[in-house]
This record gives sequence, structure tokens and C-alpha cells, in this order.
Amino acid sequence: MQVFKYNIENNKLGPVMREEARATLQKCAGLPLAISTIGEFLATKRKTDVEWRMMNDCINTELDMNPELRTTVLMRRTIKTTLMRNFNSLPYHLKFAFLYLSIFPENHRIRWGRLVRRWIAEGYSRDMHGMAAAELCQTYFDELLNRNMILPKEGVDHYSQKIKYCQLHDIIGEIFISKAREENLVFTLEEGCCLSDTEGAIRHLVIGYNWKRDESVLPSMLDLSHVRSLTVFGEWRPFFISDNMRFLRVLDLEDTSGLRDHHLDQIGQLRHLKYLSLRGCHNILCLPSSLCNLRNLETLDVRGTRIYELPTTITNLQKLQHLRADGYQNSDNVKGEDDIVNKYEGYTDRFSACQTCHLFLRPHMLDAGLNRHDIFNICRFKKVDVGGVVLPRGIDKLKALHALGVVDVSHRNGKATLKELGKLSQLRKLKVAGMRYRNSTELWSAIAGHNQLLSLSVEAEEEGCQLDGCFSEGLVPPSSLESLTLVGHLVSATEWTHKLQNLSKLVLESSRLDRDDDIQTIGFLPKLAVLRLKYNSFIGTQLCFERSYFPSLMVLEFDGLNSLEWMLFEEGVMPKLELLQVGGCSKLNAFSGLPGLTSLKEIQLARHGVPENVTKQVQKQVAEVRGCSGRHGLPLLVTINRSG
Repeated sequence: MQVFKYNIENNKLGPVMREEARATLQKCAGLPLAISTIGEFLATKRKTDVEWRMMNDCINTELDMNPELRTTVLMRRTIKTTLMRNFNSLPYHLKFAFLYLSIFPENHRIRWGRLVRRWIAEGYSRDMHGMAAAELCQTYFDELLNRNMILPKEGVDHYSQKIKYCQLHDIIGEIFISKAREENLVFTLEEGCCLSDTEGAIRHLVIGYNWKRDESVLPSMLDLSHVRSLTVFGEWRPFFISDNMRFLRVLDLEDTSGLRDHHLDQIGQLRHLKYLSLRGCHNILCLPSSLCNLRNLETLDVRGTRIYELPTTITNLQKLQHLRADGYQNSDNVKGEDDIVNKYEGYTDRFSACQTCHLFLRPHMLDAGLNRHDIFNICRFKKVDVGGVVLPRGIDKLKALHALGVVDVSHRNGKATLKELGKLSQLRKLKVAGMRYRNSTELWSAIAGHNQLLSLSVEAEEEGCQLDGCFSEGLVPPSSLESLTLVGHLVSATEWTHKLQNLSKLVLESSRLDRDDDIQTIGFLPKLAVLRLKYNSFIGTQLCFERSYFPSLMVLEFDGLNSLEWMLFEEGVMPKLELLQVGGCSKLNAFSGLPGLTSLKEIQLARHGVPENVTKQVQKQVAEVRGCSGRHGLPLLVTINRSG
């Protein structure tokens, strides 16, 4: 509160404005939430004594009506009133975009990518006036943040400063969840919900974690004919999708448990579907053939499933813009049908038809909700362990694709797949895995003319595989790239990295660079804001960062540089560096030059990845920096991560 008093006294406000500001601050009773909320609200208004007096009058009215409420309860009521006024002042389109957030449970982390794709599918945003729909969504999101209607969560992208996750204000949820229900915009089936409250058509149906999954409710007691989106949290039941949901545009089953392959067999009936997410549904191994009927589908997200091959029918989805998958990687953390099968039958790598039929008749398989098709898929794909999905022939028909990956090109048709990628000229984001030296030329040739490609990730099938061996032939990554991730051996980095003048983020892993020059060449990039040097990306023993290099770098990470022994930052290098992360550098002995990093705010050290003597060196240098008066606007923070 003292900080706010200081700002009021030293701000160039008129005497009347200062008096109103002091009055408001006094009523906030030192509560940060109250100060933040009211401050954000006033920031959207004209800076006049009239506007600020209206705010104070609102608070005074609450005091007069409830004189005993002069602590947290009062401020909670005042904040509600302020937020309601804030909501009422929203433009029409923002009101409904905001109420849409009540789909997500209280305290749920809402991922930006999930929200923006859903907003677009629902028609809240579209390409207009030269601005892409996603860019328009960003303006909506920023406006809601500025008005304090939503709160940012952890996961800020350090180089773009974009927020990856948000959350509804805890108080705002109380108001607007009920308001969304009054508007028949969102109805949530949860414990204690009253079905009599629903009047008219339901537009967005949510099935909550704690609802008892009563089959008699759907569809007999609810009118589902106007439902535009279905979102399921918790456990899946087959009766959730009704024949009456013919106008469904969004089906979001992210992290739903108990969903099986055969539950999706009739999904092709939802011909208006634009958004389908099976993300995190670990027991999904295959997509149904009826998927070909979803001609309006724009987003298909199957990350976190065990799908490793996409069906040929997917090439019929001409409007598909975002196809996100990551392949199945065998993990002890993934539980599902495998646990059942292993426990009772001791599966091996080979299965006979007899075994499959025998398993199908076992009671424990029936209890698990598996049918013959599911069990066949388990037998077929049990030992699959890949880093991407195999695409069918004809993927080049999907001309509208903006984001694609991860694509596995290690199979025998990998070269053909890479050639087809060359015809997808609208790609903005591409991830490829399973690269081999003999097909690297096909990749770089295919995307050489992709001038709209902004983000590229390429992973070699094996650590020693060269990713840039063909660059001597004149091939280089597209100059439009803003983000580049390379996992594999690089042999000619100094010859091409300096050509990526638009690059903002670079992640290297298993690159096996061994000279200072390789790193210094990267330092010439004028826009590079994030550099992450991962496992064996640099195998030399010494790194010296010379002055005038890395002019825009904000984040620098070293992780898994097992050969690195000595590191030096010369004065004047990395003038904008704010975050330094170090881990997995067990041989590091000397770490010097920190006082020369004039903008550094935080150093993160892995507890078990950095020698103790180096940690002490860092702490000593930080103490010296803090001792220099006027050296930093903010105190330098050293964080030692226990999990590192």
C-alpha cells in the first residue's frame, strides 16, 4: 500500500484527482486484490475527477447499506460491483467471448491455444480487415487482461511475452457463471445442479467432474437440439453424444478418461463440427473411418493419444487448418488398456487371433468397456514407440493447413510425405521427426519456398544423423522463420545460421557443435530473443561470449552440456538478457562475467546439475552486483531448482 501512496503523491494529478485517489485507496483497506481490480477498472476510463468520484460513490453506497461490512467482505462486494460495471462496459462481441470462459471449471488453467481455436470455431473471431482471426483473438484476450476480467497464469513465453495460460478471477466466476446460465449460453451438469433452471435452448453444454453420469438426464430432460459445443471434464460415458446434437461445432474431450476407440465410430454424423480435441485421451489408438464426413473440421488435436498413423480419409477434410499430433511414446505414466492386458494375460510382442478372441470373452475386458475393435488395436499397436504420426498419401490436398505436426518421416514412404509437404504453401508451423541423412535434402527442398513458415521443428531419427549436410548445395531453412528447433548433428552451422535474420527463438539439441565460432555466429542474429542449448548441442570445453554479440537475447539456457568446463561473459554482451538457466553441466568449474550482464534479473540453477562450487561463484557475483548502488532497477534473483 505504501507503494501506491508514493505513486499518488508523485504522480502529476490535480489536487481533486489526488484526493479522490486517496479516498479510493483508503477504502481498499490495503487489500492487493481490491487495489488491482479497481486500478485496472479506472485504467479503462478517462482520467477525470468525475469518473473517479463515481467509483467512490459506488463504494460509499455499499458502506451506507452495510455499515458493518468494512473489511474483506465489504471489499469483496465492492469488487463484484466494479467487475459488473466493467463487464457492462464491454463491447457486445467481447461480452459473449468472455462469458464463454465460464465453460471451464473454477481454478482451471485455460490454455491460450485451446481458447483461441474454440473462439474461432464458435464464430467469435474471423479473418477481417487484413487481420487474421487468431490475431483478432489476441486483441480480445489482451483487452480482457487489461480490464482484469481474467488473470494470467504461469507459462509466459519469454520471447514473445504472450501468456500461455489464463484463469477466471475467483470472484468473477461467482457472478458470470450464473449470468452465462441465465442467458442460456452455458449449462454445466454438476453435482447439485437444478435442471429446472434451464429455459429454452442450451448453446454450450458442459459435463463436470463431479456429475453422477445419469443417463436418464440426457437427452430426455434437456433440449440438446441447439447445442453448439460439448465439453467433458472427468470420466466419459457413451451416451454423452446424442443424435439430437446435429449442429455441434465444438467437441472438446481433452483429458477425458475412459474414452475408447469404438465410442467415436459415429462421430461422422456431426457434420457441422469445426473443432475436435482428443488431447490427453491415452486410450485412443485409431481414428474412425467416419471422420471423412467432417468436411467443416478446422482443428483436430490428438496429442497425448496413442495414435501413430492417420487414416487416408483425413485427406477429405479440405478445411482443416490445425492438425496436431505427437505420436505414441511408451511410458510408465500412461495407464489404460495396457495395464489390464498385462495384468491378466502377460502380453508378448506377438498375438494370435485365438488369443485376441479369448481375451475378448474375458470378464475383465468387458468390464473395462472394450469391444473387439479396441482389443485388436491394443494387440496391433502395443509396442509402437514413435515421436510423430505417419501421414497417408494425399496429405497435399489439405491446402488450408496452417499447423501440422509432429510428422514421422522415418517410414518407407517418408520421402513421398516430404515432397507432399512442399505443396502445403500456407503452413505457418511444422514439426517433423524421424529425419535421416538420405531424406534431409527432400525436407529442405520441399520447404525452401515456404515464405509464410514461422515455426519449424526438425528431429533426427538418431543422434548422429546430420541435419544440415545438404546445405552446401545452396539449401537453407526459410528466411521467414521466427522459431527453429533442431535435434540432430549440425556440421555447417557457421555457413547458414546467420542468414535467418527474422529468427527470435532457437533451440538446439544433439548438435555436437565444438567451436566457439559456431555459437558466436548465432550471436549475429539481430532479433534472437531466446537461445536454448540442450543435451550435447555444444561439446566443447569452453564458451566465451564476446561483447556486442546477441543484441536482443532475453533468455539463455544451458541444459545437458556435459563437456563444458568454463564459461565467460564479456562486458557489453547480451545487453537485454533477463533470464539465465543452467542445468546438466556437471563438469562446469568456472562461471564468470555476470556483472557484465546489465539487464539480468534471474538465474535458475539446477540443484543436481551444477557443481556446488559454481553455485557459490554465482552467488558471490550476484552479491557483488547487488552491492553496486544504482546497478539494477530490480534485485537479482538466484533460484536453485530442487528437481534439476
